[in-house]
Amino acid sequence: MDTVTHGLTGWLMARALPEGWSRREATAAVTLGAVLPDADHIATLAGGGELYVRFHRGFSHSLLGVTLSSLVVALLFARFGKWKDWKRLSLLVLLGQLSHLALDLLNAYGTQILQPFSDIRLSMDLLFVVDLVFTGIIVAGITLSRGGRVYRARVALAVLTGYVGVAALLHARAVEIVRDVAVRSGVQVLSAQALPRLPMVELPALDRFGFASPAVAAPRSEGALEEGRGRVVPLPAGPFAWNGFVDDGRTYLRAEVDPLSGALTWRARELRGPDVPEVRALRGMADVETYLWFARFPAARVASDHGRTEVTFYDMRYGGMLGRRPPFELRVIESPGAPPRARWGEE
Repeated sequence: MDTVTHGLTGWLMARALPEGWSRREATAAVTLGAVLPDADHIATLAGGGELYVRFHRGFSHSLLGVTLSSLVVALLFARFGKWKDWKRLSLLVLLGQLSHLALDLLNAYGTQILQPFSDIRLSMDLLFVVDLVFTGIIVAGITLSRGGRVYRARVALAVLTGYVGVAALLHARAVEIVRDVAVRSGVQVLSAQALPRLPMVELPALDRFGFASPAVAAPRSEGALEEGRGRVVPLPAGPFAWNGFVDDGRTYLRAEVDPLSGALTWRARELRGPDVPEVRALRGMADVETYLWFARFPAARVASDHGRTEVTFYDMRYGGMLGRRPPFELRVIESPGAPPRARWGEE
């Protein structure tokens, strides 16, 4: 989840604590813990690219990592702050950090909660990384629980749990749909998965309201929507839109799935990245190995020009989510007489 939602979750959880806890200190401790694992974003400042992909949601998001950092934070606060009960403080910070891990496991990015014993990336694939409904429930719970109304905070947490349960049911339904349609279409299914995506909504055109500016009323550019329609934008709200994926042993297929109506539309089919000959030739290169470890559905585009070859790695799980160039791309450039050069993102 986004860092703001993590912090708000910690705040709500502190509101739900039993009476008798030091309300102000508990809120500060749990909220701090709820955002603390995302301190690993410093990897972006330190170097970005491979560092970020390798270390974000790594040790700072592991069960061992949050246990150790909670203890360190508690001892520092007990040493330099006014609250000397370091054991209780450590538990509160740990509670916040565990909420962070739980929320991150809900989306599809992958979290290495078993570090340093395993670098496996675990995810439940239930919610998009930003969900305005989920965050809205938290904000409502915080607002309604003002004045010590502990039960209202607990009700909000129960509603969040129910919301995640609904997402789990829709996720299972999306997986079932994509598997069934693939089988009926004669596709060999080694695995079928569903990941949350951003639903797209159409904003009404301003000229419908009679106050369009000259710029808005000007002729539409090539590729624009048809006359009378507005701009289509992503709306991060609700687990109602999904990307379905099928691995047939040779390719990855991606479809957009509506679990409520049962509708499915195939959108892309790509060779599995590790099976592309140009990718196999790059195996052993640190950046390439990191990317193939990180990507759920790695694919690659190959372009050659006058002896220069560029291999662009991308992860199909991000296809169709934002309506623009997918994030976390890796480009490897091979030129005659020079070693391969790796470039992450816009580098």
